[in-house]
Amino acid sequence: MGGPRRASVTGPPYTESMSNTEHRRPGIWRETGALLRGAMVSVRAGGARLAALILVSQLLILGVALPVMGWTFREALRAGGIHGLDLGNFRPGAGFPLTAALIVVIILLAFWLLALQFTALVVLLRWPRMTGRGFMRELGRVTRKLARPGSVTLLLYLFLLLPLTGFGFASTFTRGIAIPAFISGELMKTVSSAVALAVFVLALVLLNIRLALTVPAFVLTTTRRPARSSWRLTRTLRHSVPLVLAVVAVLFVGGLVGFALVLIAIMPTVFFDLVAPGASHVVAAYSLGAAQVAGFMITGVFTALVAGVLITGVRRWSDRLPDDVALIEPAEGAGVTATGGAGSPAPQHHRSTPVLVAVGALVAAAVFGSLGLDTMQRLSNTPETLVLGHRGFPEGGVENTISSLDAAAEVEADLVEMDIMQTKDGGFVVMHDANLERLTGENVDVKDLTLDEITAMTVHDLEGHEDAIPSLAEYATHAHEIGMPLLIEIKLSGAETDDHVDMLVAELEELDLLHANIYHSLDAPSVERLKLIRPDLTVGYTMAFAAVDVPDTTADFIVIEEWTATEQMQAAAERAGLGFMAWTLNDAPGMREHLRRGTDGIITDHPDQVVELRGEMQQETGLSDVLIDALSRFVTFV
Repeated sequence: MGGPRRASVTGPPYTESMSNTEHRRPGIWRETGALLRGAMVSVRAGGARLAALILVSQLLILGVALPVMGWTFREALRAGGIHGLDLGNFRPGAGFPLTAALIVVIILLAFWLLALQFTALVVLLRWPRMTGRGFMRELGRVTRKLARPGSVTLLLYLFLLLPLTGFGFASTFTRGIAIPAFISGELMKTVSSAVALAVFVLALVLLNIRLALTVPAFVLTTTRRPARSSWRLTRTLRHSVPLVLAVVAVLFVGGLVGFALVLIAIMPTVFFDLVAPGASHVVAAYSLGAAQVAGFMITGVFTALVAGVLITGVRRWSDRLPDDVALIEPAEGAGVTATGGAGSPAPQHHRSTPVLVAVGALVAAAVFGSLGLDTMQRLSNTPETLVLGHRGFPEGGVENTISSLDAAAEVEADLVEMDIMQTKDGGFVVMHDANLERLTGENVDVKDLTLDEITAMTVHDLEGHEDAIPSLAEYATHAHEIGMPLLIEIKLSGAETDDHVDMLVAELEELDLLHANIYHSLDAPSVERLKLIRPDLTVGYTMAFAAVDVPDTTADFIVIEEWTATEQMQAAAERAGLGFMAWTLNDAPGMREHLRRGTDGIITDHPDQVVELRGEMQQETGLSDVLIDALSRFVTFV
């Protein structure tokens, strides 16, 4: 490098704004247009090289990086004597220090790969005519910069703030990082916690907008504090608002293109469903394969457009950077001339790149299509998934009450999942919360009340429903009378006796209802005790977070929160001979996915919707609907 300096800004989208005084303070809409024009010019200049980068990086991430990191993570856990990641029953072995060290290495490797992925995109968009040697030199410069202590803030930004809000760069590496639905769902059940969650999310969004220029500032300037530079560049509404409008516009158009991709991809399958149904699964599989590759490319292009918006912002507003921070210009010999702006054509020696990209895309589509043959056949199976109302059907009554139970029966749920706790005097009450303030308005704990005291209380919800708190005996008896089997969750209130599982069995046996229901719990000792004293019962082990493999348990099935109820965990459960249920599925795409996957049970607040979807799938003919679900899921993935 010939020494970093504050660079002159060249090229059509920048010259006007940086050299002409009257355009130094354009309006918000003019600034938004300038950001979008700069992004489009950069992406167009990237051309086939950009397409190649997108295709190769996506295939390497999905086919090499993620599998290798997943295998390393599994081996790291096993080095510590951990069979599967079960936070509810976490007992690390003697090798855990080695496990922890390996996990840190994996996190750092993921950070390094993610940073290089974004760096490669930024460098290519900023200097599309750069030679291969110059390109690698820039990657090396950024790699060295990543080793500095100041890059820690970049790690937090990339792996926490960015994926939680989704404003800015996107990568497969950070897919799935989100606030778990079971946490946000519970917070939405009271006004105060819902407001607190909304304020928290809004704060994250606003913070991310202010830090949106962190990555391009890190790559394109000499700053050692890219987050602070981004904060400075977006300090006024004249800069932050156009940035938001430009990114939202790109994402909106990207959504429309994704929708169009789904429509185009299903057409061949719809045709073959009508004229040659026997060949539909082959056509659907290869249509899905082609759509996957097209989806990778489309996603990459729109990610590049977002990156172009951010790069343009850094360059247009570089005069706001501190005096000791300058824009980087590559060294001489990197293939970037003084007039080599974003609009310059690509050099002639890259004319073979489009052909190579097209061949690579066709090969990848054929491979994905071949791999998808078995998937399409499996997804087309008629779903027999059980539908379980989560604490009944809350739209028809307060959760865990008789009215909610009756409402679940009316919409033809197969079972009702409900919660029990032991009271101060050893009785069992149907209740989820250890503290009753959310449902009764009284700040009192279950463990401090007798059964008679708590069943005399009234619960209410935000929908205006009211009902009495039922005892286990009342609830289970009524469920039996209306023909509704229960999935009884054993929860801990703090009042439970050492023999609370034995007492539960005794009470249900006295009611002659023990075998009419099935059971589960987040508490591993309760699960083990129940299977020990009554191995004839069907018992599940519930996990709020699971990874790598199924737990070492005597349970008959596992119940996993939807955030980690992945296909890999489902396959592991099948290999172990365990049933597999997911909770709490409340969005239609998640419901459809688990129905297609043949999940044994879906626990949901909306059993009516799942019952309806299951019925529709059971009446399907052809594979077009199956392909639509697969494509929708893939579009969401990318």
